[in-house]
Amino acid sequence: MNRRRSSIYLAFLGLVASILACNAPEQATPVPQTPPPTVTPYILATLPPQETVSPPATEPPPETLLPTPTQWFPPTLEATPPAVTSTPTTPVSAGPLDFPEPTRLDHWQSLPDGEYECKIILHITGGAPPYTIHHDLDVFTTWETNPTIVFKARGCSGITHSIIVESADGQSVKHKYWMPAPWCQ
Repeated sequence: MNRRRSSIYLAFLGLVASILACNAPEQATPVPQTPPPTVTPYILATLPPQETVSPPATEPPPETLLPTPTQWFPPTLEATPPAVTSTPTTPVSAGPLDFPEPTRLDHWQSLPDGEYECKIILHITGGAPPYTIHHDLDVFTTWETNPTIVFKARGCSGITHSIIVESADGQSVKHKYWMPAPWCQ
């Protein structure tokens, strides 16, 4: 945008300078003039061809000829290429979505407040990533087929939860599980 303003500004200054030069009184001694800097406007579109008018058969005397004005066209705006929009595609399914129901913890450790940090690794087959995992109230999204679920447990009662896995291709699988607390055995 600044380049366009600069081009317009320089063109306007050139026009004013040429008008002043044409109307200035003649001087006795010629003063060498440096030509003004040329500004080439950036034009994307081409202009239509102009019709040429042939001169009349009889030309008027040279005193009555007026100089032809220089025609100036402002630069056109750059054409913005159309935005590329992606075509929504359905994720490719790798078959029916499923995962084995957990039967034991993959890892656990004691915490100082009497709780235990528990980890279960799911083994998802089929469907299409990303997968949305619901472990009771905890929800997360992953591209992994073997994501780890981390949660806390307390006491010696059995560990009971439900897991829902939703696939990007619209499939959903839910399993409930129960396992004994390994720290109490």
